[in-house]
Amino acid sequence: MKNIYSTQFRVRSYEVDQHGEASLSHICNYFQEAAGLHANDLNFDISDLFKKGLTWILYQLHVKVYQYPQRWDEITVHTWPSAGEGIRAFRDYELKNSDDKTIAVGLSQWMVLDLKTKRPVKIPDEILKFGSHPGPHVLENNRSTIETLPDEDSRLITRVGRQDLDMNNHVNNVKFIEWITGHHQDSSLKCRELKIQFMSEAKLGDKIFLARSADKNQDVQEINHTLFRNDGKNVIAKSQSTWQ
Repeated sequence: MKNIYSTQFRVRSYEVDQHGEASLSHICNYFQEAAGLHANDLNFDISDLFKKGLTWILYQLHVKVYQYPQRWDEITVHTWPSAGEGIRAFRDYELKNSDDKTIAVGLSQWMVLDLKTKRPVKIPDEILKFGSHPGPHVLENNRSTIETLPDEDSRLITRVGRQDLDMNNHVNNVKFIEWITGHHQDSSLKCRELKIQFMSEAKLGDKIFLARSADKNQDVQEINHTLFRNDGKNVIAKSQSTWQ
């Protein structure tokens, strides 16, 4: 049996784009919030790990959207921890509308970080026991490498402010997705699939640079993004996405 947690959200005015639909970053935020609520119920929330000198970090997120929810829609996120692999723990997500139709799915990979050494450690057994038995995820666990774009092709897009920080005192993962998807120029295209790998943290005052590479197809675009920080252009995230 899967250890399934379900919670409802209502799409608010500040969560929608110019078309009145929830942005991809807010869909990812629904997933993240549901995961946090579930972890809190299971007593392995970030605040529980802090007491042990540990914290959660998101390593990778893969999201596929079939239909974007609209302003005021009532939506439900179902999420469950999956079997882990050594230092990584998986979590699946399903987003359903009021008709119980699946409109988006996601698969995340998490690691536990030692706060002193700043290095990943083995997932504690008391956390792994909550994972479901091995089986298919909502999305394939694709192990392909995401391309890193040249830093000379990047441009400055923002500087990190206090409103961008999370409980680890660095930029929230969803903010990375907002930066990547929020600079797409063609408003007629929507992001239908995103795979993002988080490489490093960004902190208060960091300058953020974005590089982008897209194919020439006008109806369906395959786009790669790389986020860098500061003048040294350290890679903090890279992604592959499909827009149509």
